[in-house]
Amino acid sequence: MAKTRILFLSEENESTSFLEDVLSSVDGYETLLCSNSSEAVEVFRRFLPEITVVNLDRHFSDTLLLSLRDISPAARFLGFGTQISNPSAFCQDFFSKILSVDELRLRFMTEVSGLKKQSALLSNINEALKKIVGHSDQVKKLYDSIFKAIRSKGATVLIQGESGVGKELVAKAIASVSNHLITVNCSAISESLFESELFGHTRGAFTGAITERKGLFEAANGGVLYLDEVGDIPLPMQAKLLRTLQEGEIRPVGSSETKKIKVQIVAATNRNLQKDAQEGSFRKDLYYRLNVIPIYVPTLRERKEDIPELVEHFIREFTLNQALKPKISDETMQALIRYDWPGNIRELENAIHRAIVLMNGDEITIENIFPANELQVPAFETPKRDWTGIRYPEFQELQKQEEREFIIAKIKENGGSITKTAESFGMQRPALYARASRVGLDLKTVHKSK
Repeated sequence: MAKTRILFLSEENESTSFLEDVLSSVDGYETLLCSNSSEAVEVFRRFLPEITVVNLDRHFSDTLLLSLRDISPAARFLGFGTQISNPSAFCQDFFSKILSVDELRLRFMTEVSGLKKQSALLSNINEALKKIVGHSDQVKKLYDSIFKAIRSKGATVLIQGESGVGKELVAKAIASVSNHLITVNCSAISESLFESELFGHTRGAFTGAITERKGLFEAANGGVLYLDEVGDIPLPMQAKLLRTLQEGEIRPVGSSETKKIKVQIVAATNRNLQKDAQEGSFRKDLYYRLNVIPIYVPTLRERKEDIPELVEHFIREFTLNQALKPKISDETMQALIRYDWPGNIRELENAIHRAIVLMNGDEITIENIFPANELQVPAFETPKRDWTGIRYPEFQELQKQEEREFIIAKIKENGGSITKTAESFGMQRPALYARASRVGLDLKTVHKSK
């Protein structure tokens, strides 16, 4: 982590020595001392200090200090002195109060504490943004939108984009500066339980409510509530959600009392909520209330220049031994770039994972990623297909079907032995059973019918 730089625009004296001693006992700080006005601008440009402590007993021109502020507008300036007869106009621009030496020491420690918190928040944000892989213009715009949402002090955010583009990663990046994040998939809650899930209920509020229960809003109090697939909220519940957003309070089912809450709402959908609102399937007033800070997450076909970086990211993620990390040829990479990826990043991630599992040798080939192209296994051949620019609306199910057939062919090749088949894939029997189960294949049935 980069160190926080503190510049002392002063000569060496009792105050600066004290403050430097304080910082030397704290990790993450670097101190600089500059007593020469002619060198101050050069030092400032090179190091861009987060805090500049100015000794106002010495003469530093207004022009110099204003120049320093222009170089780094975010820097904090602290001024101190004992015999300041004419503090001049710049003091009001930089310092709310000219400090005595003792006041400076106390104020300085407060500023350092604030910088430590700020540094921790920035570290959390940067860690969350690392998971949004790419350097295209679209990703840079997405980063900018995320920072605006973070600086919004709790404003409601609406994330829109196709399935598989990474909307939840965006939500987690926004929530990285919060105390906690609570996630709910609105499409997975039945209409009859929706109010109870969001707002909680009292004991005996309905059949089966044997205890009092907090809702998701209350659980997220002081943090972020992520409403995934918000477009699937039933119309009757939309009115109650709107009231909660406007009033900042909830009423549990069965209770006559309201509870105040402070929650930032981050909602996401793959639907066109503006169109739904115009057609009456989504409340217009709720749409406007959610769409305070709109964020659009681009599709993978809109940011194809990020595909090589994403591929390398997933290869690292799914390779246990980095020393044996598989290679990928330029030809295969170009095929990945030409493909439109209707399932977006999630589809690319699954394809790379599958390719690593099924590849032979140390190189990922087109056949590993798009196995329908051609499988070179005994008694199992499929027609060749041209994948250039192809679209596959049912690509995920096709992958599962072909993987089932591939595993069955391998079992036949190994005389019906599950153990030998697992070894041929470089895995243990339980791993092969788990892999087969994920694609809907019962190995016990296959073994019996060999």
